[in-house]
Amino acid sequence: MLMMLCLMPVCLAQSVASVTTLVDSAAYFPQLSDDGRWLLYSNTEGTVLSLMNIETRQVTVVAREGYPGFDARFDANGNVYYITHERRASGLIYRTAHRYDPATGKSRIVLKPQHGQVLIIRAGDHIVVQAEKKVYRSAKITKPYAFTRADRLYVVQGKRTTVSQPAGPCAGYLWAQVSPDGTRVLFEAAGRGLYVCDISGNVIQRLDKCLMPSWYDNTHILAMGNNGNVQRDIQSEIIMLDTNAGSAPMLLTAQEGGIQPAVGPDRQIVYTTKQGTVKLMTLTIP
Repeated sequence: MLMMLCLMPVCLAQSVASVTTLVDSAAYFPQLSDDGRWLLYSNTEGTVLSLMNIETRQVTVVAREGYPGFDARFDANGNVYYITHERRASGLIYRTAHRYDPATGKSRIVLKPQHGQVLIIRAGDHIVVQAEKKVYRSAKITKPYAFTRADRLYVVQGKRTTVSQPAGPCAGYLWAQVSPDGTRVLFEAAGRGLYVCDISGNVIQRLDKCLMPSWYDNTHILAMGNNGNVQRDIQSEIIMLDTNAGSAPMLLTAQEGGIQPAVGPDRQIVYTTKQGTVKLMTLTIP
């Protein structure tokens, strides 16, 4: 069943309990560790990946070579996984996956240089580095996870991988993610909108276009309003979508705007404003 949800933004000021500034300038792609102690972010161009202790505000540089700031992820233990890029003499780009341990301050390679797509995916408490030919898993058994390649949706459950094309052929699928309860998958189809599917790839809902969607909980989806650039579109807003049929999206930011939202522990939200500051938002959504 395909249900079209109208994207008419509704102010949700009464549901925003608090907003706090964590970084005051030039901080992008922010993420919180599971324990809420660490903030991971990059500079404007993704050339420096930094880690800040939120209590002390001390900042450590994780990496500064190979554009490490775009694809980094925490695991449940606070380790940071990131990708570096190297253009070789052939003109081909090779991507290497690394693991950084904040306790020791050391990095090690977990997946050697690969040509082609290399994705860092959070799968429950663990991390999967999905390349086109090789896969690294931080644990032998992970919860179901999803990723996209061109206009195909891949859902991995144990040793079984389901490949589907729920939105049909298009310029590409992006931002696939399995819901916390493991029953549904979301992804954005370029030029078509946000899709919610069951774990087998059957379409449950189709919503309007958005950017960087992620599950806030099993019912709500956090995203950027689709006004343009993922990185620095000053007109973008942070919105919340309720997957219950007929519910309009909820506007979480007003005049300041916002980009690159991410869900943190206790359902807190971090995002970057149009001025480049990182904000921490707490909601009162039941």
